[in-house]
Amino acid sequence: MSDAPDWRVPLSVQALGYRDYRLYWASSAVSNIGSMMYLAAIGWLVEDITDDPWKVTLAAAAGLIPLLVMSPFGGALADRYSRTRLFLSTVVGQMAVALALAWVVQIDAETFWVLVAFSIGGGATASLGAPVQQAIVVELVPSSAMRSAIFLNSTQWNISRAVGPMLGGWIIQFWGPAAAFWLNAASFTALVAGLSLLPPRSPPGAMSSLSFPAAFKSGLRYARGIEGIRVVMLSSFMLAAAISPIQWLAPVIADDAFGVGAAGFGVLLGAFGVGSLVGAVLLLKFDRGTPHSRLVAIGIGSVAVFTLALSVAPTFALGSVAMGGVGLSFMVTTPTLTSALQSLCKDAYRGRVMSLWMMLFGLAAPASILVQGRIASVIGIRWVLAITAFAVAAYLVALLSRGRFRCLDAS
Repeated sequence: MSDAPDWRVPLSVQALGYRDYRLYWASSAVSNIGSMMYLAAIGWLVEDITDDPWKVTLAAAAGLIPLLVMSPFGGALADRYSRTRLFLSTVVGQMAVALALAWVVQIDAETFWVLVAFSIGGGATASLGAPVQQAIVVELVPSSAMRSAIFLNSTQWNISRAVGPMLGGWIIQFWGPAAAFWLNAASFTALVAGLSLLPPRSPPGAMSSLSFPAAFKSGLRYARGIEGIRVVMLSSFMLAAAISPIQWLAPVIADDAFGVGAAGFGVLLGAFGVGSLVGAVLLLKFDRGTPHSRLVAIGIGSVAVFTLALSVAPTFALGSVAMGGVGLSFMVTTPTLTSALQSLCKDAYRGRVMSLWMMLFGLAAPASILVQGRIASVIGIRWVLAITAFAVAAYLVALLSRGRFRCLDAS
């Protein structure tokens, strides 16, 4: 790939100067807006059907658990075959599941367990493609634009977080959840079109002689041997355990803590997205030489502060501001961890390392969602948020006292 961009763009968004990345970025943004609408719709639908925080979290966890099973296969395949074609196949699978779910809701055939089954099906196809998608991002630009590509990828994801939930909440309010599910299914066509226009690329390194277990073990040995990768994995695990329940329990926060309806729930989730978008813009403005370690420490500390603020917010307006702060903090931290991971990882192992990263998310997020959902049904969502804030702060102090973040800056 030529290092020269085909468009003149500011340095902070230099990855957009490359045609293949622009196609991927724009089509992913449309698809992710649909996905955020889906998350808002299924969360609200389960809350409406069951009025039970435990069941809301169970439906959420069902969609994340496949990360533990499917992402290792996706990672191994990403280091063996064309990543763009692999990802295209998984997107088509997600679209098929989304169409089936929209039809079931349209004919009023949904029950709690039907929604859980669809959550598992959609999660399985998404989990297979997740490590492939992460590996694709850095091969669409030269190494000099890699950090920009990763931060921009997170920016478009958080544009979707800002737009999708609010749009989903309004659609649910005025046209019902079926409309949100249909629009989610339709949004996949943009990503299918964008990926179809990308030329197939063969990943570097040859592993055709390795069996799947051998390939997975070699990736695990590689990841364990680099301290910076271990710290990224640990920090990502902690953030997934802390933040995923806040997003998935948003219907419970909206209902139990603030007493607002579907439109208000959409605003609350949208506030997380708006905060994430602000964080993304700030992140793009940072000097590219700013150490990963500094940004990660600031981000984790801010997650603790704003989560505590959300737990004690007396009004919906202040709660929305605090939710936005959580989103901003999360946005500063997660892309920086991803950038550090991509910088520390050799491309021949990238798919497998990213699959390990996804597996940890697949373990931390559903387990924490289920635990926090159960605790929230007993002691209330505000206490759950406060406990989470103090746990995140304790993690930050532990790693800072040992100087563990410094290895994120190793080249």
